[in-house]
Amino acid sequence: MADDAKGTKGANVALSGFRVELEALIAAAEGIVAAVQQFKDEDVNDLLPVRSAAGSDDLASALDEFDDRWERGVNNLMGDVAEIGGRLGETAMEYLETERRVAARFAALGAQLEQLEQRGRGGAS
Repeated sequence: MADDAKGTKGANVALSGFRVELEALIAAAEGIVAAVQQFKDEDVNDLLPVRSAAGSDDLASALDEFDDRWERGVNNLMGDVAEIGGRLGETAMEYLETERRVAARFAALGAQLEQLEQRGRGGAS
C-alpha cells in the first residue's frame, strides 16, 4: 500500500498496513463538536406540553420525571461524546505534528545527502 503523505489536509499516514486518514479524523472531531452544540441548543422540555395542558397531575408528574431522566441521560451522553470529540481532535493534531517532524527530518537528511553527493562529484572530478 503506497500512500503519499503530503503534510496536512488530506494526508494519509501509513505504516505496515495501518492507515490514518487525517482529514476523516478531523472531520469526525468537528462533527462531534457540532452535534454536542446542537444538543445544548435544543431541549426536550421544549417538546413537552406545559403542566397545565397535561390534563392530570399524574400525567404531569410522569412528564416531569421523563424530562428529568431524559436531561440526565442526554447530559451524560453529551459529556461522553464531547470527550470522544476532544480526544479525536488531539489524536489528529498529534498525527499532524508527528508527520511535520518526520518530514522535516527527511528534508534535513535529503539536504545532507545532496551535500555529500556534491562533495563526491567535486572530489572525483
